[in-house]
Amino acid sequence: MQPHLLADEDVMKQKRIPLVGEQYLVPFILITSLFFLWGFAHAILDVLNKHFQELLDITKAHSAFIQAMMYMGYFVMAIPAGLFISRFGYRRGVVFGLVLYGVGSLLFIPGQYYLSFNMFLFALFVIGCGLTFLETAANPYATELGAKETAASRLNFAQSFNGLGCICAPVLVGLLLFSEDGNSGAGNVALPYVGMGIVVLLVALVFSKIKLPEIEHGVEVDKDGHKVGLWSHKLFIFGLLVCLLTKSGRFPLTAFLSIM
Repeated sequence: MQPHLLADEDVMKQKRIPLVGEQYLVPFILITSLFFLWGFAHAILDVLNKHFQELLDITKAHSAFIQAMMYMGYFVMAIPAGLFISRFGYRRGVVFGLVLYGVGSLLFIPGQYYLSFNMFLFALFVIGCGLTFLETAANPYATELGAKETAASRLNFAQSFNGLGCICAPVLVGLLLFSEDGNSGAGNVALPYVGMGIVVLLVALVFSKIKLPEIEHGVEVDKDGHKVGLWSHKLFIFGLLVCLLTKSGRFPLTAFLSIM
């Protein structure tokens, strides 16, 4: 057989590689739901800013703590989440993150009862801690649930549901909290979070019962057999700097635009 015909056959075989293997379809659907859930949680924050200003009579500067406390959870829990997942596995990391997410959402009940802004902030901090576990586990999990050739496409597809959550949250929560003229209505701020908390805890229950493939990562070594450290990768350091700069600019900007 001629070489170019063999090459064409190889291309056709590559094109037939499925995005997700049949044995990984259910795990991938569950992992994709996590992207939607944390997109939903982030998008609610912009809606809460205006509502808290009117409900609790706080300043715009004071309401900025809503964003700050959520991301303080990321800062505090980032390394512990990685250590937890390395020791106990990705599935348990997802379950623990969902439990924190759900508990933090339900903490809005006492916050609403006492109309305590500090209680709301603590609830958001707990949610941020839970989301740290989800993001740490879900991104690499999505790349592993199928062929390596489609890993990037699989991750992009899963991340698209993060955007869908960001779209749905302001619409649904805005209908609950605001009147038709755009002013803060008699909506209970705990209501959307209680609903979200119940859904999240149910998802955690599903993850705790279903059998999922566990991801195992070997130790990276160089050609001489020496262990390669994470900080030796220049692209990692560059990516870390890019994330710091983009997050530092993006979230303060979106937070204050939402409360203008």
